[in-house]
Amino acid sequence: MITEKMTTLRPIFESTNGIHLTAYLINQGCLLNLKRQLRQTIQEAHEWLQPALSLDERRKFLEPLVTLIKDTRILNSINGNIGIFRNEESFRIINIPIEIQQSCQVASSFHVKPLLRWLQCDQEFLLLGLEEMSANLYLGSQNTFRLIDSMILSNSIKKLESNSDCDKLKKAKQLETFSYLEDWISKITNNYKPILFLAGKPSYIKNFQSVFKYKKMIKNPISSRFSKEDTFHICNSIRKILKEDSKKSLEKILMEFRFAEEGNRTKKNIFQISKAVVQGKVRKLIVTDELSIFGKIDLKSGGLSIHPTDLDHEDDCILDDLAQIVLSKGGEVIIAKRDEIPNGRPILAILDGDEDCLEKTIGYQLNDLQLGF
Repeated sequence: MITEKMTTLRPIFESTNGIHLTAYLINQGCLLNLKRQLRQTIQEAHEWLQPALSLDERRKFLEPLVTLIKDTRILNSINGNIGIFRNEESFRIINIPIEIQQSCQVASSFHVKPLLRWLQCDQEFLLLGLEEMSANLYLGSQNTFRLIDSMILSNSIKKLESNSDCDKLKKAKQLETFSYLEDWISKITNNYKPILFLAGKPSYIKNFQSVFKYKKMIKNPISSRFSKEDTFHICNSIRKILKEDSKKSLEKILMEFRFAEEGNRTKKNIFQISKAVVQGKVRKLIVTDELSIFGKIDLKSGGLSIHPTDLDHEDDCILDDLAQIVLSKGGEVIIAKRDEIPNGRPILAILDGDEDCLEKTIGYQLNDLQLGF
C-alpha cells in the first residue's frame, strides 16, 4: 500500500511533461480571501500561458480554477492551507497543514519544495500492536491516525504458552505466525516503507523481530503492552518522538555532510551538483525553500541555463527541479532555511558512498529515536 499522502504526492513529483501550474493559497478561514487569491492566480496564469496557448486553450486550462470560485464547496471543506496542481491531464487540490507562502508558478513541472517540507516535518509512521489473539496495523502522522488492517493470530499461541512441555512447538507456531505477519505487512506497505513502531507483550515482540526484517523498524518497543484503548496515548508518544527528531534532522544531515566532505564525497557548486544529480550520483540533497533560482536543466548533460528572473512558461526554480530529479533516482531531499545551511548556500549535495559506515561514524542510527530524543 502507498499511503494516501504518497498516493497524492508521487504523481505530482514525477510529472514532467507539458505545462504545469502550481498555486499555493493561504487559508485563514475567510472564503472571500481565498477567492481573491484564486482570481489573482488565474490572472497571473493567463499572463504566463499567453505565449504558449491561445485564449480558448488558456480558458480551458484554467476552467477548474474558475469553477472553484463559482462552487465553493471544496474550498469550504479544507481546513489547512491549499495547494493547487494543474496540468493538461489532471487537476488536484491538496490540504496542506503547514505554513506556506502564497504563490503561483507556471513551468514544465510542478513546484514541490513546500510539499517536501510538509513531508519532512509531518512524516508518516506505522504502529503494529500485538495482542494475544490479533495484530493491528495503524498509519499515522502529526495530523492523522487510523487503523489500516487487523489480523487474527493463531489461537494456538495462547494455549501453548501455559504448557511448559511444548516450548519448541510453541516457538515454532509463533515463528510461523509472525512469518505470515511479515508477508502481510510487506504487501500492505509495498515499496513505501515508513518508520514502524511496535507495541505489545515483550515476548511477542522479541519473536516477531527474530523473523521480520524491516529496515525502518524501531527495535525498542514504544510500549510493553497494547490494547485498542491504548492507541491514542501510544500515538501521541510517537508524535512527540518524531517531532523532536525532525527538529534535529538537519543538524544530523549537516554533520553527515562534514564527514562526507572529508572523504571528498560532497558538492557545493550548483553547476557541479546539477551534473551529479542527472548522473544519479547524489544520495542526499539539501536545498533552501527561501530562494528560487530560475532557469533550465539539460536532462542529458546536467548543464544549467540560469536566468535572472522567471522568463517564460518553461522556466522553473532549478533547486526545485534538482530536488525532483534526486527523488526520482531514489535519493533523499532535505529542505532547510538558508541561514541553517553553511555559508548561506542555497544547495549542498552528498554523493553516493558507504552510507552504513558513515551513519555508524556519526552515531546516527534509526533506533536513536528511542534513546532520549
